[in-house]
Amino acid sequence: MVRAFLGLGLCALLAFGCSSGDDDDESTTLEGAPLDCAWLSGNNCWKTTVAAAASCLPPADEHGTFSADGGSCTYASGTAVTFAKAIHLPLSNDGSETWDFSLGQGANECLHYSSDANDTQSLTVQGMTYGERVVGLGLQVTCPDGTKYAAQNAFTLFDCPDFFSNAPGWSDSSSDTAVNFNLLTGTGSSVSVFDCWQP
Repeated sequence: MVRAFLGLGLCALLAFGCSSGDDDDESTTLEGAPLDCAWLSGNNCWKTTVAAAASCLPPADEHGTFSADGGSCTYASGTAVTFAKAIHLPLSNDGSETWDFSLGQGANECLHYSSDANDTQSLTVQGMTYGERVVGLGLQVTCPDGTKYAAQNAFTLFDCPDFFSNAPGWSDSSSDTAVNFNLLTGTGSSVSVFDCWQP
């Protein structure tokens, strides 16, 4: 099973539907520079935050092994993935599955990622945090340096050329014995974060 989540307050999917976030806040004006097609296609702070993780992620051609309880996954190199909620395979395809995990070696955390059912996500890489929050139909992005970008109606971004290959987000695939997780990096490419198998 393969699933994908595109940020920017909009889901793209093979398995689940979109939600509109905080419906009570639809009239709120969000702060920030325009979150538009130029931001999506440019070298934005999502792409640079993901790129910063490259030096501390496990090699894409290696896989880790789940602990018996599904709460962690370790690599022979010493890299470990710790999940806030134990992983039970295969993953659900009903839209209820979200992510919250940390990856690193020993006390040195490389990356922390979380997403929720309201189409928000947060990515921290070596102390730098990229965040998205949905407010009604709008979306606000906060870059690691504190710069904010906002779209008052995030659904207008569907009109951007190559929206589906440029929107920040993640993809995963799972079976009865394994799961892998990738961060989408624009122009249809992705970075492998982990590939974990049951023993």
